[in-house]
Amino acid sequence: MIDFRYHLVSIVAVFLALAIGVVVGSQAVAPNLADRLNKLAAAEAKQNKALYAHNTQLKNQIAADQAFAQAAEGSLLRGLLDGQRVVLVLAPGADSTTVDGVMTALGKAGADVTGQVALSSQFFDTSPATEEQLKTTAATAAKLVPAGVTLPHATLDPQISGQQAAAQVIAAAVVTKDPLLPTLTAPQSQQILTGFANAGFLQINGVNGNAALAGQATMAVVVLPATVPPAKTAVPFNLALVSLTQDLQEASKGALLAGALKGSGPRSAVEAVVNGSAGVTLTTVDNAETVTGQIIVAQALRELLNPHPTPSAYGVRPNAAPSPAPSPVASPSVSPSSSSRKKSKK
Repeated sequence: MIDFRYHLVSIVAVFLALAIGVVVGSQAVAPNLADRLNKLAAAEAKQNKALYAHNTQLKNQIAADQAFAQAAEGSLLRGLLDGQRVVLVLAPGADSTTVDGVMTALGKAGADVTGQVALSSQFFDTSPATEEQLKTTAATAAKLVPAGVTLPHATLDPQISGQQAAAQVIAAAVVTKDPLLPTLTAPQSQQILTGFANAGFLQINGVNGNAALAGQATMAVVVLPATVPPAKTAVPFNLALVSLTQDLQEASKGALLAGALKGSGPRSAVEAVVNGSAGVTLTTVDNAETVTGQIIVAQALRELLNPHPTPSAYGVRPNAAPSPAPSPVASPSVSPSSSSRKKSKK
């Protein structure tokens, strides 16, 4: 009979042989493995260095392009929007740098900025209570619109019925097609906007710190949030913003959507327009935080003054016309309309 000590010695011998095999094998393989790993690491380091150099080169190129755009901005924009009045409508979270840059470009293009209408987060709330409050406020405001003034009418969507009712009246209050024949007086426009402001749906930022807009504008720029909305609320938020822009487009000589690159990506209103999911054709600019994009905002507005403009997507994202995009000629000077000339003869 084989005793326990024999089994124990056999087991120890087996494990000892395994250990010796591992040591001998590792000594034979280690140099080759280490050499291979060192070569891979060196190749990766070389590739990383090349990518870093290329990235630095691209940054320098972008900086140079921006410097050139800033230097040429005045020459590129001079006279494009002479005689036009532009209002900025800001979504909650709109980037102040983008807004300031767009206003600067509009000024260099010869436009007069009437002020800003800053929408609150509450405006985009789709709870039943807020929807009803928006409709009630809009119905009250609509009574201030003079008889004969037709409100814009975007295709109704049950998700945002309150926002659409409000957008119709807000658009009628802030823009007109004819600067010489405004559809509302400044007090009427202010009273409408004040009603929405008192309800917590917007804030009015006039020129030079005034609490009122400088009359109705002839064109509008709607500025997106600096970042895309959360996935849960993105669809109704974008629909409401697009619908408002559509109403501004209908009630004025032209309106467009503009945003910074981060705010114009997937789940944004710009993306919804460009990919067709919004079901609306509008002009968009996706890089308005850059000087180049701000120049394009002014140029795109000028394009919308053409007799039969074609809405386009401008910027750097897929399906957008690459920068520089439109290169229009200077805007013709505003002349009195036939109806205003007839009135002057009376």
